[in-house]
Amino acid sequence: MLLDTAFSRAAKLNLAKSKKPAHVRAREKEIAKLRSIQDTISTRLDEVVKGFPNFDNIEPFYRALANTVVPIDELRQALASVTSAIRILRSIVRDSQHRLTQAETPLAARKLRVGAYGRIASVIDRLNPRLQVIRRAATEYRRFPSINLALPVIVVAGFPNVGKSSFVTWVSTAQPEIAEYPFTTKKISVGHFLLDSEGGQVLDIPGLLDRPMEERNPIERRAIAALQYLADCIIFLIDPTLTCGYELTGQVALFREVKHTFPTVELYPLLNKCDIATEEEKERATTLLDLGSTPQISSKTGEGVETVFRDVLKTSMAIQRKLKVLRDQPLSPRSSPESQACP
Repeated sequence: MLLDTAFSRAAKLNLAKSKKPAHVRAREKEIAKLRSIQDTISTRLDEVVKGFPNFDNIEPFYRALANTVVPIDELRQALASVTSAIRILRSIVRDSQHRLTQAETPLAARKLRVGAYGRIASVIDRLNPRLQVIRRAATEYRRFPSINLALPVIVVAGFPNVGKSSFVTWVSTAQPEIAEYPFTTKKISVGHFLLDSEGGQVLDIPGLLDRPMEERNPIERRAIAALQYLADCIIFLIDPTLTCGYELTGQVALFREVKHTFPTVELYPLLNKCDIATEEEKERATTLLDLGSTPQISSKTGEGVETVFRDVLKTSMAIQRKLKVLRDQPLSPRSSPESQACP
């Protein structure tokens, strides 16, 4: 596509009429075409490189998120290849221009220009695999959530299909996709809420499974990044009915892993689907959690959801601290993190 555009523009060039000898006019025409191709390709490739952030300066969350799309080192190599291709392209055009100034006939000038076209096409063809990597990264970066790190952030976690998206829909402005099958949530959705006239954010993250980090897929690693870098507190949903398709023991094991991995983050377990759970199922979940009484809700019917959510907001010391900062020291609006993380 890039080559087609560049060659097409060059073919449409119209030079001013001149009384110079035919071979001189031919030289000037072919040189103009080469310069046009260089300008078109170099400008577009330069935009590609400059469209990416300095990965050393972006927020750690967005850096971790970027790594789940394409490893940053691999992307840097791809961008470096683009920069190198621009230099090679300019060298080809510069060399060809020098040769064209010595062409003695229109045919000789045309042959030199066609030869330069071939060399330019070869450079871009070799670059195409790297450009595909860059395009994939750019497409995914544009889908990254915009998080205001100055506001409180509540992350809703748990196994796939335990009701996280429905819960977030009840308590915030988010409208995540909801379906009765695992891994419906493939990205991080952001909703907003108000508490005593102060705003906050609640995140619906992809479901996690109870398995080692090295076995987790990119979708799960995005969820881990949200827990690690964004969460002021975590609401952890557990499905005692097993309608999510996963054993209760695995869900409890994941809860304990999250608690162990993020010891400084406040963690609030909730038993979901209480509208269909039996008393035996609820009692077994409470026993396995070994935390005393655990709040019970239904994110399908909304039973207890808003009450429990408000309780979490008011009892979370981390949330209260951030809200106090907002009340006592009004912060200037931050630029959207997308401007840091998206090409």
